[in-house]
Amino acid sequence: MGVDPERDPVLARALVGTLRDEWRPAADAMRSAREWERRAYITLTLAAAARRRVEWLKRWLTARPGDRDAVAVHNAMESLDGQ
Repeated sequence: MGVDPERDPVLARALVGTLRDEWRPAADAMRSAREWERRAYITLTLAAAARRRVEWLKRWLTARPGDRDAVAVHNAMESLDGQ
């Protein structure tokens, strides 16, 4: 998924974080989402990234067991995978 870093720097930072196995930028992006549409967009974008970089999501889930945002991304990833 292409994200314009000038229009959406928070989500762009989160996606770069997935490539570096850094979960904190994603946690920040999720926490910043105040509206449902924005939250859904961020969740699905991160879920698509997690399909390619599952270790990144595993690190987040391990670092923060029970984190609702990480669990939401995980569930969305599984939904995208058809599980």
